[in-house]
Amino acid sequence: MMTKAFACLAVAALASAAPIHTIPIIKSDKPLNLAQQHAMLSAKYGAVGANVPITNYQNAQYYGPITIGTPPQSFLVIFDTGSSNLWVPGVKPNIVGHNRYHPEQSSTYVANGTQFAIAYGSGSLEGIIDKDVVNIGGLNVTINFGEATKMPGLTWDVAKFDGLCGMGWPEIAVDGITPPFFSLIAQQKVAKGSFAFYLTADGSSIGTLTLGGVNTSHYSGDFTYVPVSQEGYWQVVGDEVKFNGTAVGNNVKAIVDSGTSLLAFPTEVATSVNSQLGCQSNAAGECVWTTCPPANSLPDLVVVLSGQQFTLKQADYILNIQGQCTSGFMGINVPAPMGPIWILGDVFMRKYYVEFDITNKRLGFALSTK
Repeated sequence: MMTKAFACLAVAALASAAPIHTIPIIKSDKPLNLAQQHAMLSAKYGAVGANVPITNYQNAQYYGPITIGTPPQSFLVIFDTGSSNLWVPGVKPNIVGHNRYHPEQSSTYVANGTQFAIAYGSGSLEGIIDKDVVNIGGLNVTINFGEATKMPGLTWDVAKFDGLCGMGWPEIAVDGITPPFFSLIAQQKVAKGSFAFYLTADGSSIGTLTLGGVNTSHYSGDFTYVPVSQEGYWQVVGDEVKFNGTAVGNNVKAIVDSGTSLLAFPTEVATSVNSQLGCQSNAAGECVWTTCPPANSLPDLVVVLSGQQFTLKQADYILNIQGQCTSGFMGINVPAPMGPIWILGDVFMRKYYVEFDITNKRLGFALSTK
């Protein structure tokens, strides 16, 4: 689990007429492995009872382009609202097929040299802090970031992405490094202190991360806003979670995490839901069906936020991976005081367009357009 400390920067007054900026988001086509997802979440949130190493962190993650340096060096990164640091591989890791940061090739590089480390389920990511110009969605911002000198296992070596761009709050940033989007706000690069994700259901079309506001073409109806209950992760208090018309949780600690593929609920709840769905656990820990269930034959999941119901139907929470139907529910046990937590990952974010509003310390939810 990442441990971090940080002082939040004040949001600068910006011209409302400034345009939004967008980043194309690509969906990985790797099949899901629930056991691997569980290990990744356990490392991130401090869950107990997890002893499966991460061997495929990139499963069903969404990633997009950034550049670093002058002239620009290109990278693909996961935009992860469940963490707060930017890091990319440096020259030292012996990995093939990835872009690596060459500080000596950048005229805007500034040496820092502070050591950093981030713990993952498969090992520790280690490296040094650098400072350079980073371009995110067409916006240049000079920031500190991690240059990895040791990668946390083979998974990262074979992943389609190069690194990770944390979109969380300063409180969970390793070594007190200002998160990238907070730097964009502080350097007055965006018109509004918010960003929003539009995630596609498959790899055939491109999603979008919008910086500095929302893209009105990606949602319909009005936003429902929910205040952030604890800065760090994007955490809110959910009124209720219902499955098949029955409440399975009240006043829940809900975290919206773009770096999590599934819906991660307390294990007892996830086990009960999967039992009602009729799927069976396989060797990888996934709950799967031998034959995909008939359409519209399974109950709805309803998440109630600020009195508004957000419904996921069977087609939303069952993942069809190359003809294999897999449940979108997984269990995670995070002890108090952090837990128990209810993680609304990409399964939820594909159905609902989410605005992450730093200025007003809130999350906004609206129905995503298809």
